[in-house]
Amino acid sequence: MLTELTNEVMDSMLVNQYIGRIGCAADNRILIEPVMYFYDGHAILGLTREGTKTQLLRKNPHVAFEIDEMISPGLWHSVVIEGLFEELQGDDRDYALYLLEHRKIPVFAGEKMGYPGEKEPVDHNVVYPVVYRIQIQSKTGRCYTHSLT
Repeated sequence: MLTELTNEVMDSMLVNQYIGRIGCAADNRILIEPVMYFYDGHAILGLTREGTKTQLLRKNPHVAFEIDEMISPGLWHSVVIEGLFEELQGDDRDYALYLLEHRKIPVFAGEKMGYPGEKEPVDHNVVYPVVYRIQIQSKTGRCYTHSLT
């Protein structure tokens, strides 16, 4: 049986998860990728690296964001958000980085995350994160429970 999740359950899931999937599209291309995030009760905050995803998001800021949890094969919950991508700068960027400080994006061997004001290491390639916010326009949640009857 499929049922709707309450706002309280959706918010609880968003607060307690670390990894979601972001979907974006531009230039006849669709992309879905896992991302680490932080939910502040109003928006999704995240950081990523420059690449295909950031190029698409800058061209078309409309995104889908999804998290789910499978408790057992017959019981799962899912939250889907539609929103707008916004790249953060200045104080907003610094505050988001503060909230995200324990959620690092993956880097390749020989790379190190760089942050403004830090001295660049000579033994690594430095990758500067793109810090963003997804302004939530709509949020829906579903629960599936397999019934034996």
